[in-house]
Amino acid sequence: MTEPLRKLPAAVMKVVLGTQLARLRDAAGAKQEDAAGVLGCTQQKIAHIESGSGIRLIELNALLDLYAANDADRAYTRDLQAESNHRTKRGAFSTRFRQYLRLLVDMEPSCNRYFSYQALVVPGLLQTESYMRENARAWRPPLSSDEIDKYATDRLARQGVLDDFDQEFWFIIDQAALHRIKDGRVMKPQIMKLVEITERPNVHVRIVPFSAGFYMGQGHDYTIFGFDTTPAVDIIYVEEHDGGEYVDNAKRTAQYLTLWDQQKAAADGLKQTRQTLLEVAESM
Repeated sequence: MTEPLRKLPAAVMKVVLGTQLARLRDAAGAKQEDAAGVLGCTQQKIAHIESGSGIRLIELNALLDLYAANDADRAYTRDLQAESNHRTKRGAFSTRFRQYLRLLVDMEPSCNRYFSYQALVVPGLLQTESYMRENARAWRPPLSSDEIDKYATDRLARQGVLDDFDQEFWFIIDQAALHRIKDGRVMKPQIMKLVEITERPNVHVRIVPFSAGFYMGQGHDYTIFGFDTTPAVDIIYVEEHDGGEYVDNAKRTAQYLTLWDQQKAAADGLKQTRQTLLEVAESM
């Protein structure tokens, strides 16, 4: 029996819908080529639909007939299709951000699990305002004072998601990120904020120490958004210099989940993480 739909970004709903259609197709013993024959399209289009590109209602109904879906699955899948067509409201919080960040900002408060790995920078959801401003001053071309003010205000507003105890947040940070800014007036309060955050029941911070040496995926920043939908889905945001890439392909997401487990194993436990943070702060 399917669970009631949570309020999720339309792009996420499309991924859930595609995963649901792939599940129904497999259960019916049909191939993508069979679905393509019913819709009069290519197998590649079916692959795109199942990876989250969306589908028209008339096409959806044809596939549900092919898969002999029961009434419950038909109703749930149609609900997914309807929700996936909703557009972001004008003035929504995510519209304050650059286009490539808007889905990320929408997913932060709606996911069930949030896993973030950062190699050289403290994750945005954990940053102090002074750290944000120091980071913004490094941008080229330089930002104006007004732009930096807006940047800090918007990023601080995002941090409210950490107050939702129904969500679980994990952050793995390479120790190098604790030494990137040499100004102790900026970095020491930032590190002490990390110490305070470790006391939250739904937020987990772990440091990969220098003593860990080389480990899998170091320097490869990404975030995993986990959704307990039916079927459950994970969407990866991979950071890039001038934007980011969203990954929802099942094979690639599985690779990132494996990478996460490896990096989590390389990181210290909570007690040692707190000790490292306090020692670095004391040295400043």
